[in-house]
Amino acid sequence: MNILAIDQARNGAWSVFDYDTGELVGYGTFSFDTKHYTYAKAILHIEEIIYQVIQAYDVAFVVIEDIQLRANVQSFKKLAQLQGVLVNLCERNKLLYGLVAPTQWQNFCRARGRNTAEIKKKVTELVHDGKKESKVLSIQFVRQQFGIETENDNLADALCIGYFAVTNIEIITDKKEKKK
Repeated sequence: MNILAIDQARNGAWSVFDYDTGELVGYGTFSFDTKHYTYAKAILHIEEIIYQVIQAYDVAFVVIEDIQLRANVQSFKKLAQLQGVLVNLCERNKLLYGLVAPTQWQNFCRARGRNTAEIKKKVTELVHDGKKESKVLSIQFVRQQFGIETENDNLADALCIGYFAVTNIEIITDKKEKKK
């Protein structure tokens, strides 16, 4: 059974894993700039991309990074709209789906802020382009875990979300019960 993990945003990414083996099957990114796409148009395109991925990889379960309110309420509202569209897509296609809090996968993939001076120094050496510490750590995790060299933190996050899901989420279907 293939699962799809989504780092949802205007500039987001996805990854597909074989749930039974934990193997990474595919991944990709999407980006819809504000100059050429309204947010509503970007959501339409994101929904289509995700639907194509679901069909191409015969996805049975979708895991979406949950949203959290921070300082920018407008961004939160937009992410909530996109999340609603993705949940609707899963419901319409009778797919199992779940939401994963960023803190869950970040803790599991060691992509949360660290306290020791040694790790802080290592992260500081890696930080560039103003990326948050958690983004740099997810890029580093993906490099170590999968051998994927990327500077795209959205892709790194999608890979981490997928890895968290195949390692930690127990999926039970009518046909088969999966024990991890």
